[in-house]
Amino acid sequence: LCLPEASPPQNREQALDHTSGRPTNPPHAKVSVYDMALCVPGLSVGFRQGEKSRRARLARIPELSSNKRVQVARASADVETVDKYTQLGASGLRVSKIGIGTLAWGDEKCGFGTSFRESGLKETFAAAAEGGINFIDTAEVYGFGSAKFEQSSEHLCGRFAADWSGTDPAPVIGSKVFTIPWTNAIMGGGFRVGSESLVEALKGSVERVGRPLDLWSIHFPFPGWSQEKLMDALKEGMDLGLTKSVGVSNYNAVQLEEAHEILAKAGIPLACNQVKYNLLHRSPEKDGVMKVAEERGIKIVAYAPLAEGQLAGKTEDEKVLQMLKLCEFMGAINGGKSVSQVALNYLVCKGAIPIPGCKNAQQAAQHAGALGWELGDTEIETLDEKLDYLGFK
Repeated sequence: LCLPEASPPQNREQALDHTSGRPTNPPHAKVSVYDMALCVPGLSVGFRQGEKSRRARLARIPELSSNKRVQVARASADVETVDKYTQLGASGLRVSKIGIGTLAWGDEKCGFGTSFRESGLKETFAAAAEGGINFIDTAEVYGFGSAKFEQSSEHLCGRFAADWSGTDPAPVIGSKVFTIPWTNAIMGGGFRVGSESLVEALKGSVERVGRPLDLWSIHFPFPGWSQEKLMDALKEGMDLGLTKSVGVSNYNAVQLEEAHEILAKAGIPLACNQVKYNLLHRSPEKDGVMKVAEERGIKIVAYAPLAEGQLAGKTEDEKVLQMLKLCEFMGAINGGKSVSQVALNYLVCKGAIPIPGCKNAQQAAQHAGALGWELGDTEIETLDEKLDYLGFK
């Protein structure tokens, strides 16, 4: 489990300084998972027994107490600072490597108006921006019931972005269009049966946000719509100056490749594909979606990155709890990061942009804490092996 910069010690006495109890790695060496394990009573045995398989050792890592987390964090090397921003595909947009999702904004069923309100969301938006997060994901149907009060998700995102007076980079707002023909029943307008109807929906989004979008995406490829019609809508949105870039969501590998080819013929880059992707659900890695995206310069945006709260501790599933223990350990050796920050950073290291939901400033600050550092290759490999061992696909 050692990183190349630090060779595994032959025994615990060699690994630790007798006075401080800390690893004796030279200052320039990056402390490995192996070294950190030796700092934690109960972990060293599993890491030293040569007859045990690596997966068996990983399965036995116990939960670390908060006190032990501090001890291990102090023993770890300084976490290297990395850029918080990336390019959104070939769109030319510079966005944070982590965004925030606004599915619940404006939605009374999610607690809007009771457990959280517009004033609190404005503080959330500011806390996210101050932490380096500038990528905001929304959709025309998010909080649509509050649109009559100009408090739908799009209304709120647009208002907060307009009021933002912080430093660059400026907020980047991406919205999505529903392709179900009878969406007009909740959003108004006519029956959606052609690219023109989708462009009309885009105009509605622009009106609610209060300016042209930075990103406009097809929410999902509803049966009955040809890729040509959907891409025609994206192209027209670009031609009319209603959006700076275009993307798709919930596209499989074949659909993604087809959409890219259609837009490429018109000289328009496909910026991203938004899919469900998290530590417990790695289908995009295995079904060809990420491969197609990487080959064509399309960014993967990961929704449900915390697995509906499971990776933030809202679970009693034994296998998930084992993963949380390992994530806690990974966080400890990376400067005391939280489990959810490790889960988000894992996706960043895989090249995706996770967009966790966010209802308050504390959550925004917590998400922002997953920026500016990266898990090591060995740590990513360790997490993947543990996931495979537990049967997570």
